[in-house]
Amino acid sequence: MQTLWLLGGLGLGAGLMYLLDPEKGVERRDMVRGQVVDYGRQTGDLLDDTKRTLGRQAQAVLTKTRVPFRRQPGLGERLLTQAEEMKLPLGLCLLGCVGLGVGMGYLLEPQGGPQRRALLREKARNYWHTTETLLSSAVQNGAHPRDSRQRESAHTAHQV
Repeated sequence: MQTLWLLGGLGLGAGLMYLLDPEKGVERRDMVRGQVVDYGRQTGDLLDDTKRTLGRQAQAVLTKTRVPFRRQPGLGERLLTQAEEMKLPLGLCLLGCVGLGVGMGYLLEPQGGPQRRALLREKARNYWHTTETLLSSAVQNGAHPRDSRQRESAHTAHQV
C-alpha cells in the first residue's frame, strides 16, 4: 500500500512539473485545456444523441401499446384490500404488522440478535421435542388422545 502511495505521489509530482514548467508550461496547459474542452463537447453530444434516441424509442413503444399503463397497487394497498376482504379490523392488522416489525428488528439486531435467535431456536426445539414425546406416547398407547375419546364414546353407544 505504501508503494502505491509513493508511485502516485511521484506521478503527481511529474505531472505538475510538466504542466508548471516555466518555459513550455503555458503551451502545455493550453493544449490540455483544449483537449478537456473537446472531450467535454464530445461527451455532451453523445449524451444528447442518447437522449434523443431513447425519447424516440419511448414514443414508439407508447404509440404501439394499445392499453395505457395503469397504476398498480403497492404492497400496503394490497394488504389493506385483503384485510378488508377477510373483515379484519384495520387496527388489529396495523398492530400485528408493527408487532411483527418490532419482533424482527429485535431478532435481527446486529448487537444482541444472534444470542436472541439462539435462545429462541432452543426454546422452539424444546417445545417440539416435548410435543413429539407426548404424541409418540399417545400413539404407543393405541391412539391420539382425541381419537381415544371418540372411540370410547362410540364404544359406549354401541354397547347400549
